[in-house]
Amino acid sequence: MSEDTSVLVLGMDELASAVARKLHLAGHAVAIHQPVPPRTIRRRMSFVDAWTDGSCAFEGVEARRADKTKDFLSSLKSGASIPVLWHPFEEVTTRWPWDIIVDARADSSGPERLRHLAAVTIGLGYGYVAGANCDVLIDIGARDPGGVIRQGPLSRQDGVDERRFADGRMITAPHHGLFHGVKQFGDKLAKGDIVGAIGSTEIVAPCAGRVRGLARDGASVMKGADIAEIVSSPKAELLGITTRDRLIARSVAFVIEMERAGFEPISLENFF
Repeated sequence: MSEDTSVLVLGMDELASAVARKLHLAGHAVAIHQPVPPRTIRRRMSFVDAWTDGSCAFEGVEARRADKTKDFLSSLKSGASIPVLWHPFEEVTTRWPWDIIVDARADSSGPERLRHLAAVTIGLGYGYVAGANCDVLIDIGARDPGGVIRQGPLSRQDGVDERRFADGRMITAPHHGLFHGVKQFGDKLAKGDIVGAIGSTEIVAPCAGRVRGLARDGASVMKGADIAEIVSSPKAELLGITTRDRLIARSVAFVIEMERAGFEPISLENFF
């Protein structure tokens, strides 16, 4: 691979944003693909607001929505920001050649068949099979975050995400409507405090804690959609990149560097 390695990261949630940021800072030409409005409400842990606002700064790196080809190419070439593409997947992967594709989507309906769409394809988490629908598989589970598999799948036990934020309580919309929040990220709440409202329906905190997730003010939400998240643990990570996502992002960067260097994995089959 050349020094100007182009990387397409699929997804825009906390993990995808951590991966994109890490690869951008490593000097790769990185773009994010998010074809529909992202559903994550952990907006201070990702680039997600760039999709709606047009741009978003996250831990010292800016992402900008690329509505025009010239905007995309300018950002990719200059490295001043990470372009966010919302065009159809087939268009993005056929119109522009990619050295690396990383699928970091948490809410995909199923893994894409990535192999042969780029020189190296990397799948994160359960559903991918290294050597079949991707070249390299990386574990995102709690037992071995960042573990690299070059042949075969994860076991179901190891591959499941295991709710990377098991310390949080999600609040879902009781009906559709426009959500209006009255709290900010990091705010402390007592059980029963008002978080916001959908129309005339007040949304109250189910427990005491702090706000980690919050839908955009004025957002149109459907019944059952996540609109807020409350965490009760004082040790809970609220902002920025979590320890686990940082490990996974480093693993992705390491795999790419090994591929660029022409690394050939050593087989232990005949060692014993």
